[in-house]
Order: sequence, then structure tokens, then C-alpha cells
Amino acid sequence: MSLRTGVVLGAALVLAGCHPMAPEGSLVATQTPVSGAAAAGPTVLDVRYPAGSRVVLMSPPFQPDAVQVLSGGLVAAGDPRVSWDGRWVYFAGKSSVEADWQIYRVNAGGGRPQRVTAMPGGAMDPALAAHEELVFSSPVPAAGRLWSTNTPASLYGQLPDREAERLTYSPDSAAGSTVLRDGRVLFVTTKPRDDRMAPPHLSLYTINNNGTEVTAYAGQDDGMTMVRRPRELGDGRVAFLTARGEDPAALDRAECVRSSDPFGSRGDLLAFRDKRCRSVEPLPGGDLLACLETRDATAMMDRAAVYRVAAEANAIGAPLFDDPRWSTIEATAVVARPAPAGHTSAVKPGATHGTLFCLDVNRSRRPAAGDNPARAAALRVFALMDSGQVRPVGQVPVDADGSVIVQLPAGVPLGLDTLDAAGNVLRHQPAFIWLRPGENRACIGCHEPRNHGPRNVRPLAATHGPAHLDFADVPTHAATAKP
Repeated sequence: MSLRTGVVLGAALVLAGCHPMAPEGSLVATQTPVSGAAAAGPTVLDVRYPAGSRVVLMSPPFQPDAVQVLSGGLVAAGDPRVSWDGRWVYFAGKSSVEADWQIYRVNAGGGRPQRVTAMPGGAMDPALAAHEELVFSSPVPAAGRLWSTNTPASLYGQLPDREAERLTYSPDSAAGSTVLRDGRVLFVTTKPRDDRMAPPHLSLYTINNNGTEVTAYAGQDDGMTMVRRPRELGDGRVAFLTARGEDPAALDRAECVRSSDPFGSRGDLLAFRDKRCRSVEPLPGGDLLACLETRDATAMMDRAAVYRVAAEANAIGAPLFDDPRWSTIEATAVVARPAPAGHTSAVKPGATHGTLFCLDVNRSRRPAAGDNPARAAALRVFALMDSGQVRPVGQVPVDADGSVIVQLPAGVPLGLDTLDAAGNVLRHQPAFIWLRPGENRACIGCHEPRNHGPRNVRPLAATHGPAHLDFADVPTHAATAKP
């Protein structure tokens, strides 16, 4: 062996030791202890991943006695996500019974988990964007209060060796994020509502990975009572789990929408419905990796096993992995994939406002209140404060063609009313949208038709500068970072 060959081989061994790779064909999974007792705990994650839950690596031929624990030293762990290069596994973990849940990462081939977040109140639902940016939700709500908490979870983005930056400001929790190939962050939250005591109507929304342009994606008109774990598949569909009937505990149905028509293509993902589905992830080649519940006749209880489901399969076969001692509720392939698109951010750290530009506030798929035929004369803006109080921000005139441009406070949920010349409300948008510092947000209309493009005309609002509302007394959240 030449000296040069020896140096190269030695360097390769050093690198392999620093970043041990998982064997080809490996899966990373969440296992929870098999128990007949209902899970309980102080937070939603303690219920989802009770004490003893673990993240493991399993490799072909997938023998129960050959799994490798990746979350060693933690009292509970779950929700693993593999980095785009296949070298790291990120997951939610808890270091002690009293500790907050945080996001950890570990080499895909094994090693000691490293904590990567330190969020007050904890962190959950890791996802990975471009440039190794970690996206997650924080804080972790109390058990049973994910959609009714007074301190909703927001999405945060955290680049390597940087502090976390808040991305969403919706009045209800933003959870279950995943990053689409085009770089947008897809997440679950409630449909906008004025009555904070009304039952939540869950839907899918997207934002850019800097928190700008919050946009409805799917489910806004379907009345879904529970939605979890949206995942982009390789065939242009997005899969997610929904509840059966009105029971959110019966989260068992795998559904999907086409990304080309997310509002009109909702349907079942799997052709068979005899087993509760706990998770679905894409596999290279178009197959699915699904964790489905199976009845254990010996223990007289349900537990989940891992199945490989061929595309368009009409029946489920034998499990790919099943361990009678554990319920394997989540599984994903350890494989390198193309990283999502990255985007240059127009957010301006330290700015206190953004700009909203509407082409025609009269363009809407919803009739005006009382079928009022009048055109909008003004746009009224209000903000929903952390206390739950609605605070007026002000109103601005609408140009003759329905266009309007206005600077608004950043980092606070905003609602909008269009008014006729007599001050009557024509259309109402509950406080939900927000602007990031320095964001220039454009919309076509007020509740404009889905999947429609704007007319090719120059709006009058483009001929003059934005109106400036006096929002000095409205607390805002500039582009600040949390430790």
C-alpha cells in the first residue's frame, strides 16, 4: 500500500467513524411499549410517545432482536426524520421525566444523540428544509389541548449554529410540518374562526421557509376534525392521516390529495380499510411504508407493525417488520433524496411592518353580506392580541378598481373587513393572516376563487405608495430569534 493510499484510507475511516452510515435498505422507526393501559402524560407528546418509547434503526432482514437503539439515554423519543443526505436522524426526545421535549439528532448509523433545540416549553414535529434548516413546532401543548391551548405552538426555523426564528403567528397551533420539494413548508392548523370556543376545523396550509405567504392548501372546505402527519409522495400526491367520525382518538384513515388540485382531489390513499393506519412514508420507486395496527390474539390487544405497500395494492400482505414486544408506530427509509428548493428571503430583521397589496377586494367566491351589490369603498384591519382581544388597526380607502396597498404590523394575526361607502361589512376575514418583517404580500381578492390567476391589468394601487396605518400601540413581533 502506498503512503498516499494509506492516507486516503485513513481519512475515510476517520470520516466513517464521525458519521457512521446505516446499512443499505435500513429503516428508522418509533417503537412504543406494548401495554393495555391508555397512554397518559402532561403533554401531547407524552401521550403520543409514553415513557419507554424509543427510536431505533432496523436493517435487512429486519429481525426484532437485531434493532439498534438510536435514542439511548432518553426516557422517551419519537417522530424520526432522516436528513436529505441520509446521514442524520432527527427526532423529538425527552431526557428526563421532568424535562421538556426537544429535538435531537444522531448519526443514522448509530451514536450518541445530540440535542439541537433549547426551546422554552419544548419542541416537537421536526422537519428539514434546504441548507440543513430544521423546522419544528414550539412550545409543546398540554395533553388534549393541541387545538385549544392559550399558548399555541408556532413553527420555527433553525439553521445550523443559529438561533431559532419564529415563522408563524396563527392564533391556533401550527403543527405536523413537512417540507415539500419546492421548498414550501406544509403544516396543519385550524381554519380561521372568530369564535375561539367553536370546535376547530383542521386544514393544511403552506408557507415559504421564511414564514411568508401563508396560503390555504387543502381541507378548508371539508370539515376535517383531525389531521396529522402530511407527507409528500413521489407521484405528485400529498398523504395525511385523518380521524374516523368525530373521535380524534380514532386517527386511522390514510387519505391524499393531488398537488395539482389539492382542493378538489381528496380521497383514500389505501384501497383497504381493515387496519388502523399510524403513519405513511414514501419509499423509492413509488411504494409506501405504512405502520398499521394488527390484532395480537395472544395479548388480546392491538399493536402496530411495519408494512411495505405496493402502489395501488388492493390487499395488505405480511408485515415487513413485527415485534410482539413493541408497537412500531412510525417508520421511514434511511435513504438520500434530493434536497428541497431553497429561496432567497426578503424578510428584513428588525423591521416592524410588511406590505399587503390586493388586486381587487371585490373579487370573491363568497357573496357579500346580505347580498349587498355595492363595491368596497374601504378596507378595515384588526389584530388579534395574545390576550385574545381584537384590537382595531385602522382602515384605508380602496381604489376605484378594487385595488388597495397598505403597510401593516408584522408578526401578529390580522383580520380584514371590506366595507361599502356607508360602512357596512361586505366580506369578513377572521384574524389569521400575518406579515413577516419587510414582507410584500400580494393577493388576488377577498376569498378569491381557488386556483385562479389574476387579470393582466395594472391596478390603480400600483400607481401610488402604500397607506400607512397607525399601529404604534399594537405589539408586534419583529424578526427576532429565541434561544
